[in-house]
Amino acid sequence: MNAGIYILECIIMCIVFGTVVMSIIIKNPVSMISDYPPEIQDRYYQTQGKAFEKEKMTIGAMIRKIIALIIFAAVFAWMVHIAGGDTFLKALFMTYGYIFVIFAFDTFFLDWVLFANIKKIRLPGTEDMDKEYHQKWFHVKACFPMIPVFLIGGLAIAGIVLLIWQKG
Repeated sequence: MNAGIYILECIIMCIVFGTVVMSIIIKNPVSMISDYPPEIQDRYYQTQGKAFEKEKMTIGAMIRKIIALIIFAAVFAWMVHIAGGDTFLKALFMTYGYIFVIFAFDTFFLDWVLFANIKKIRLPGTEDMDKEYHQKWFHVKACFPMIPVFLIGGLAIAGIVLLIWQKG
């Protein structure tokens, strides 16, 4: 494994992820409302005179999510290959590393620093909710249910790497 390439990939991945998330939030702050603590969601719906409504998964949304998953798997597999993940275990651990870096960047920088402190990107009607935006544990515990999903993704990507780039 080439640590320099791996670190560079992680930095680029965080920049791209942060840019995508910020552009989505700036374009439509409500698009990721389910990622906010319940107190913030409740206040948003109250101040906007809207009733809470769970979004229904449309066929189009499902297709977009499947396409995004395929793209992420292909990009992660390519990144693992470029950084030298030439065994199944290396590929698995490298993929977990990418996922952990994204989780850490999202939680510790985007959620804890940007969204908690920049009032211009807060949901309308919740700009004064400093305490609620600074709920650190909320964002950390949201990742726990995803651990099995990360394992499945890591196994799949490690398999892809070996199928496509296996030596000899």
